[in-house]
Amino acid sequence: MSIGVPYDLFWHLNPRKLEAFETAYARQRQERMNDMWYMGQLVAAAMDATVCNMMPFTKRRQKGTYPEKPVRILPVTEAERKAAEERELQKFIGFAGALETKIKLKNAKDE
Repeated sequence: MSIGVPYDLFWHLNPRKLEAFETAYARQRQERMNDMWYMGQLVAAAMDATVCNMMPFTKRRQKGTYPEKPVRILPVTEAERKAAEERELQKFIGFAGALETKIKLKNAKDE
């Protein structure tokens, strides 16, 4: 395991000072693992959207689709959550208004 310490510097540092290099290496390795996981998610979605949809002998309820938005890795912030709730509320208000208009038109037609 190489922790990125130059050879000459390695022999002049004590083990306690090498911990910073080890921590940096662990963080770098974790980032690489996260990137590989994300790439695997994209490949799996692509395979599902293409190859699995082309197999006529498998029965599936829904066809696989490639995600339109990127896979979210970071947690949703409070502001983003509130904005999403507001968008959904506006959608519902629009739906309820359209339904109300449709019912009024139907009632007016029946009279």
